[in-house]
Amino acid sequence: MNPSCEENEPNLFHGEASLQAFFDLSADLLCIRDSNGYFRELNSVWEKTLGWTLDELRSRPWLEFVHPDDVAFTFDMENQCHTLQNNKTPIRLKNRFRCRDGSYRWLSWRLGAYQNSVSHGIAHDVTESNWRGSQAYRKGVQETVKLRDQAIAASSVGIVIADARLPDMPLIYVNPAFEEITGYSDAEVLGYNCRFLQGKDTSQPAVEQLRAAIKAGENCTVTLLNYRKDGTPFWNELTISPIYDDRNNLTHFVGIQSDISDRIKAEQALRLEQEKSERLLLNILPKPIADQLKKFEGSLAQQFTEATILFADIVGFTHLSAQMSPLELLNLLNNIFSVFDKLAEKHGIEKIKTIGDAYMAVAGLPVANDHHAEAIANMALDMQQAIQQFKTPQGEPFQIRIGINTGLVVAGVIGIKKFSYDLWGDAVNVASRMESSGLPGKIQVTAATKKRLQDQYIFEERGAIAVKGKGEMISYWLIGKQGL
Repeated sequence: MNPSCEENEPNLFHGEASLQAFFDLSADLLCIRDSNGYFRELNSVWEKTLGWTLDELRSRPWLEFVHPDDVAFTFDMENQCHTLQNNKTPIRLKNRFRCRDGSYRWLSWRLGAYQNSVSHGIAHDVTESNWRGSQAYRKGVQETVKLRDQAIAASSVGIVIADARLPDMPLIYVNPAFEEITGYSDAEVLGYNCRFLQGKDTSQPAVEQLRAAIKAGENCTVTLLNYRKDGTPFWNELTISPIYDDRNNLTHFVGIQSDISDRIKAEQALRLEQEKSERLLLNILPKPIADQLKKFEGSLAQQFTEATILFADIVGFTHLSAQMSPLELLNLLNNIFSVFDKLAEKHGIEKIKTIGDAYMAVAGLPVANDHHAEAIANMALDMQQAIQQFKTPQGEPFQIRIGINTGLVVAGVIGIKKFSYDLWGDAVNVASRMESSGLPGKIQVTAATKKRLQDQYIFEERGAIAVKGKGEMISYWLIGKQGL
């Protein structure tokens, strides 16, 4: 064996492997064709570009993949590859090659002349560039631009374009809707920054948000109070979008604006109605209960270990009702109970309800606190003073009986219609008995309440009284606060 041949075999093998690597790594479609009209070798780019497997492409004459309209001149070029065997200049052509899904791709070819019955070829997919350079593409672009301009002109929202490359970013385009919304013609606004719409109201928080977005070159949507040419205000929902060129330089801002004054007015009216509903609900229920009711969070009944309940009744009111008209009587009750309501608010007490001429209130719920007995005692003393400002038709001052008790209660809302916040429990019943068994102008309290108040208030023992359902109970008169 010739030693020199053995030495050259590894180099030859290495060279073929390198060529194969370039063949496989090329981004172009590479092929080797034989003189019988078939592909002999293909790289994987063919499969990615056309969808055919390499075996499918090699299984039939390659001219069968050419678009029928391109076969004739492609065949002529192929003949040149056969006849110009010594020509080192590649044959160039462009034709359409069929994809597996039935569509066609434009390929730009460079084909070498046949030598030793094979020809090498390189093809480049130029479908996109070929389409963009076609007359059909240019016509399509023109139609698209025309449709775009018509859409912008017909849009019901204002569209503006500002040039970000010029000082103060002047407007260079406004559509008819902008003119209709603002009352300004394009001749009046082009060349100016659109801040003139703000009038003198330039301190809006949304303005700062808008300026920050413009400085950062970012999208932004804000709601601004703007002014038309005639000076009338309107709410403008403005969205700005930056436009960048191929070098990532900010060139323009496109602004889209809508007159949302009707929507803002509707939202404001809705908020007012919601506030009215909220106030009405809070006049019926304590706020924590109203919040819970709106969220439907579990049961609306809750037990409180200790609370202080007050009942008050106007003395002689039944007899008085026979001497006054219903309307006069109602106005009188309304005036008296309105004063009591203000006292309840002053002392942090929850009014529960009125029944005829009786008034019921509680302290220590729905939010528990340790000063419920003191709050009720102070209110009772104030109620005694307040009732004296009201006179009977005969000019005599009114008197009230007040009963107070402290103990465990259950409070909540029951039912699903015409609901109200109410109290239940033995402590409530006893408080009611303290009122009904009391004396005009007096505040009768139980021993449980006195125990909570004895260090701060003055009491006088009344002694044992009969209480329905409880038997005899020791009760006390609340006289006043110590040190006064």
